[in-house]
Amino acid sequence: MQRHTWIGLFLLTLLMFLWTFWMARTSLPSAPSADTLTTPTLSERDTTAALQPPSAGKGMDSSARAARYGAYAPFTQGKDSLFSVETPYARWVFGTRGARLVAYTLPGFRTAEGKPVVLWDSSQVQRFLFAEGRTILASDELYFTLVHAPRTKVTGQDSVVFRLAFSPDTFIQVVYRLSGADYRAGWEVRFVGLAGRLRNPYLLHSFRYRTPLTEASAELMRPHCAFYYKQSEEVASLTPDDEEMVQQALQGRIRWVSAKGQFFCTLFQGEEAFSDVVLRSLPYGDGLPVYEAELQLPLVDGKAQETWYFGPTRYTLLRQYGEGYEKQLNLGWSFIRYINTAFIIPVFGLLEKFIPSYGLIITILAFLVKVILSPLTWRSYLVGVRMQVIQELPEVKALEEKYKDQPDKLMIERSLLFQQLGVNPLSGCVPLLLQIPIFFAMTSFFPNAFELRQQSFLWASDLSSYDAVLRWGFHIPLLGDHLSLFALLTALSTLAYTYFTQQAQPTANPSLKWLPYLTPAIFFLFLNSYSAALSWYYFVLNVLTIAQTLVMKRFVDKEALVRKLREVQRKKQNKAEIAQKRARMQRWFRR
Repeated sequence: MQRHTWIGLFLLTLLMFLWTFWMARTSLPSAPSADTLTTPTLSERDTTAALQPPSAGKGMDSSARAARYGAYAPFTQGKDSLFSVETPYARWVFGTRGARLVAYTLPGFRTAEGKPVVLWDSSQVQRFLFAEGRTILASDELYFTLVHAPRTKVTGQDSVVFRLAFSPDTFIQVVYRLSGADYRAGWEVRFVGLAGRLRNPYLLHSFRYRTPLTEASAELMRPHCAFYYKQSEEVASLTPDDEEMVQQALQGRIRWVSAKGQFFCTLFQGEEAFSDVVLRSLPYGDGLPVYEAELQLPLVDGKAQETWYFGPTRYTLLRQYGEGYEKQLNLGWSFIRYINTAFIIPVFGLLEKFIPSYGLIITILAFLVKVILSPLTWRSYLVGVRMQVIQELPEVKALEEKYKDQPDKLMIERSLLFQQLGVNPLSGCVPLLLQIPIFFAMTSFFPNAFELRQQSFLWASDLSSYDAVLRWGFHIPLLGDHLSLFALLTALSTLAYTYFTQQAQPTANPSLKWLPYLTPAIFFLFLNSYSAALSWYYFVLNVLTIAQTLVMKRFVDKEALVRKLREVQRKKQNKAEIAQKRARMQRWFRR
C-alpha cells in the first residue's frame, strides 16, 4: 500500500469520524424559525392554556363554578379513582378524572437498572379540550364515571369505557380499545346528544411528554430523541434543544406524531388526519427532551378517534403497520438507508432466527460484507502491488534522482511513465470510496437496532451501548469517562494491520510514515463512546482483512506483473504522443 492509498485511508477515516460526530449532533432536521409559525384555529387561549394544571373550580363557590362551567359544574367535583388493566404486552393504569391514561408499563422490557420500562407515568399530561358555546372545557377538569373495564387480563379485544352523562341519551363517552395481541390501542371520544351544542367541529387533544430514561445513559439517548410527524406521505421531525424552546406549527393532513426515544416511542395517529398541529420541545438541560403537542382532531358525527402506539422501535415491527412508523429510525439518507433496509436488516433478521448469539451474528455479517467486497478489495490490492513494483523499477529511481530538485517536473515525468505502464494511481482509491456507504450504513444501523438492546456478548452487557470495562469518574475531552475494550481491540487490530502493511513497503516516503498511525487513534476516539456492536464488527472485519491480505499475497507474482507492465509499455511507446502530453501538462502547471 503506497503513500496515496494511505492518504486516502486517513482522509476516509477522518471523514467517517467527523460525519458520525455531526450526525449525532444534527442528523435530524432543524426546526423552522419563529417567523414561519402559525397556530391552530381553536383559539389562542385554548392552545396556551392546553397543558396548564387543571383547576377544576378550586376555590370557587357554587355560583362561580356554575358561571365558569355551566351545565358541567356538577362534574368538576369528585374522586379520582385509579384502576389497572393488563394485556400480554402492557399494563395500563387509568383515572376517572379526565378519563385519562395515568401510567403505561411494558413488563416485558427492562431498564438498565432492571426495572420495567415505563413509557407513561403520572408526570405526563394528556387531555382533550372542546368548546360548548362560550365555555372552553378541558377533560381533566371533569370527573367521569367508569362504565366498563375488563375483569381479567385482556388476551383478545376489550375496552375501557368512561362516561360523563347528563341523561341516558346525552353524554360524553371516552373509550380505550385494548388488544391482547398488539402494542396499539384505540382511543375514542364521542359526544352523544351534544354534537349540535359544540362550537367547533373538532376537539383539541393535547399532551405533555417527558422522554423516560430507559437506557443506561441519558447522554447516549439524546442524539436519538426527536419529535417525529408524518404529513401527507413525508416523515419529518422537530429537533429538541437543551437550552431553548423549539416550536413548529403544521397545517394540512398530519397522519401521526411520535415522541421517540432511543428504543421506544409514544405515537398518536388520528383516524381522520389532524388538520392542525403545534409541536413544542421545551428546554431540558442535562436530562431528556420534554415535548408538548396540540392535535386538532376532526369530529365526524360527533366522534373523534385515534390509534396509539406505545412500544419498541424495532424496524420490522414498525414496518408491518404500513403507516411509515419505521421512518422514525435514523438509518441514514437515501442510498445508505436503502443498504440498511434492503440488505443489513433482512440478513440480520434471517440470522437471528437460527443463531442465538448476537455477537456471532455480527461476526457472520462482517464475513458476508467482506465476501461481497472481495472483488473491490482484490482490485485495490492489485493496484497497490503494481504501484509498489513500479517504485522499484530502475527508470522510476532514475527519475527521482534526476528531478529531485524539480518536484513539478518529477510529477509530470512520473505521470507520463504511469500512463505508459497502463497504471492509474487513483484507481486504488475507488474501491475504498465505494466502501464508504457500507460504513455509514453500519454506523446508522447498530445504535438503532432494537435487537441489540441489552444483549450481552463476552464482557459487554449491552451491545447497543459502549462496553465500559474501566471508569475513572471524570470527563476527558474526546475520550469521555470510560474505556471501551472493544474499541481498544479495534484500534489495536487497525494498528496491527497498519504495521503489517508498512513493513511491506520500505520505499514509502519517510516523511509520511507517521500518517497511517493516526487512523487507529481516530478509530479509538470515535468508537469509545459508540455501540459495542460496531466496535466488535470492525474488530472482526480487521482480523478478516489481515487474513485476506495474507491470502492475496500468495496469489500475486510480482515478476509476472513486471512482464505485463513492460508489455503494456511497449504497446504505448509513441514518442510523439508522449511529447504532446508532456507539453500539455507543462502548460497546465505554468497556469
